[in-house]
Amino acid sequence: MAFRYDVAVRWSDEDRLGHVNNSRYLTFTEDARLVWLSESPTGAGGVILARSEIDFRFPVHFVTGGRLVVETSVCSIGRSSLLIRQDIVWPEDAAGAGDAVARTRHVLVCYDYVRGAPRPWTDVEREWLSRWQDEEAA
Repeated sequence: MAFRYDVAVRWSDEDRLGHVNNSRYLTFTEDARLVWLSESPTGAGGVILARSEIDFRFPVHFVTGGRLVVETSVCSIGRSSLLIRQDIVWPEDAAGAGDAVARTRHVLVCYDYVRGAPRPWTDVEREWLSRWQDEEAA
């Protein structure tokens, strides 16, 4: 099961070439990730981003009222790390509904800011993360 989060595509997201700038895709996924994590037992403040990769599939252009959907799924859970996949897809009411315009993968690390070091996931955190696990996302 994926966590779904709508993002608005703004006119200011476009670059000089007339399509959404590549850096905005990471902002879209960050927004979705922070909302998703805010619902977790850890909260968004207890996890740091260690790695990101992105595959661009289709260009996106601004249209008034335009939006995309970020689908977040857990690929694998390590001792203190987590691999997630976030697909940015066309919404259900758009042409190409459900098609990914970009696919991203991120490594997150459960982090103890007091110690300044990673810490293992608790059983409660693992259980919550497992709710979002999708074998196909790996």
